[in-house]
Amino acid sequence: MKFVILHGTMGSPEGNWFPWLAKELEKLGHETIRPQLPTPEGQNPEEWVKAISKAVEDVGGPDEETVFVAHSMSPLAVCMYLEKIGRKVRACFFVSGFAERFNWPKPFPELNNPFVDSNLDWGKINENSGDAFCFVGDDDPYVTLEMANHFADLTKGKLIIVPKGGHLGSAFKTFPLLLETIRKELKI
Repeated sequence: MKFVILHGTMGSPEGNWFPWLAKELEKLGHETIRPQLPTPEGQNPEEWVKAISKAVEDVGGPDEETVFVAHSMSPLAVCMYLEKIGRKVRACFFVSGFAERFNWPKPFPELNNPFVDSNLDWGKINENSGDAFCFVGDDDPYVTLEMANHFADLTKGKLIIVPKGGHLGSAFKTFPLLLETIRKELKI
């Protein structure tokens, strides 16, 4: 399979648990790509969808071997990409995803609001997303359980709550639960 691992706003492909997950998936014989999305300069839905599209093409997708693993703002950007492609991918693992405005510290509202203010066709997204899994920390300071549940409903994803997970970001250099879920659900 081909895994597209995506960071969020003000993030990097070298941050959080992204390098660890890529290494673990590669040990299992899978291809991974971790593109740098434009942030904060050039961060907008069009540029992120363009960057995601290029990353997917670089690994020979989109197809039923393509799997997304996306953190924070990237789950919604992946949904924007899925709305446009007209073909189904294997699965999406959304981590701390959301689809509504909330009070982040600056400059996050200015960077995130163009994504959450988009009017999306969730029917098309769900047709193309394959199986969806939505992870959230039970104490995420930004994405509440209610917001995570709403995102899981929109994506028809299974909600997985991580005790004391926070925003499931920089405090984690590894994320065994995510890897275990990927292996179990994709049978790899």
